[in-house]
Amino acid sequence: MSGTVATWNEGIGKSRLESLSDAIFAFAMTLLVISLSEPVIPKGDAPELLPVLISNMYSEFLILTIAFFILAGYWLSHHRILRSIDYIDDRLIWLNILLLFFIVLIPFTTAISGDYYMVLEAVLLFHINLLCASVLLTLIWLYIRAHCGYLTKDEEPETGLARIERAGRYRALATPAVTVLAIVVSFVNPAMSMLCYLLIPVIMVVTGRFNPQMSQTA
Repeated sequence: MSGTVATWNEGIGKSRLESLSDAIFAFAMTLLVISLSEPVIPKGDAPELLPVLISNMYSEFLILTIAFFILAGYWLSHHRILRSIDYIDDRLIWLNILLLFFIVLIPFTTAISGDYYMVLEAVLLFHINLLCASVLLTLIWLYIRAHCGYLTKDEEPETGLARIERAGRYRALATPAVTVLAIVVSFVNPAMSMLCYLLIPVIMVVTGRFNPQMSQTA
């Protein structure tokens, strides 16, 4: 079966899909810093005004930090999930392209929510963006899990399935759950809803502690 699958997927190799994805993740993570605007003040007033202006940018710094590490988490999960297979097909390619679409939107929604963190619609835009990206990453994992017999070289499908399970089970499901929680909290307090994302590293540490095999695949 391996030879048949390899021929079937010769159009676009997995390495090309990974290269495109890595480039877009890197670009989106770098572009986040554009959401920070340098304060423009006379140099003579800088000693007095600059510390105040920088301290007033705490919301922008906080949301940029959250977005950066969420993007890093997406990239890491994406890497681990694709590492668990040997071939790709057209459906997987299009799922990946849809994921990348929402990844490139994150710098924009980060800038909007950072500037207007008390406005429900601005914060919801950020949360919904992350939810769409999270759901697509989960769908990629579920698709690979369901078709591991065609996407891996393993003679025994159970071997590939076990590797895929370790690669993404908790990482694929944690962020969508936290994002839904953030959306609910935003209707009560838009600014505080951003703090929900601090739960993600806690979930990763807890699940990694109870699933040592997952840590070994990092």
